[in-house]
Amino acid sequence: MAKMASVELRQLALVGARARLQELQGEIAALVKAFPEIGRAGARPVVTTIKRRKPGRKTPMTAAERKEVSERMKRYWAGRRAGKGVKK
Repeated sequence: MAKMASVELRQLALVGARARLQELQGEIAALVKAFPEIGRAGARPVVTTIKRRKPGRKTPMTAAERKEVSERMKRYWAGRRAGKGVKK
């Protein structure tokens, strides 16, 4: 294979770059056609804000729910204390 001069190599790269530029311009035109708001110069982008919630419960517990949890945990810990000497 013959060596290419750097000038020839650059010319071929330029041809490829022009072809790719045309492809990209076609893609941009298709995107602007699908989403006209992105084609407007100086237009502000539409930003949707996502409110991030803290992990955990979404609503506070009612008094009845707290009481039920309290009773359930009392039974749980009583069972743990009763079986403390026994290995499973």
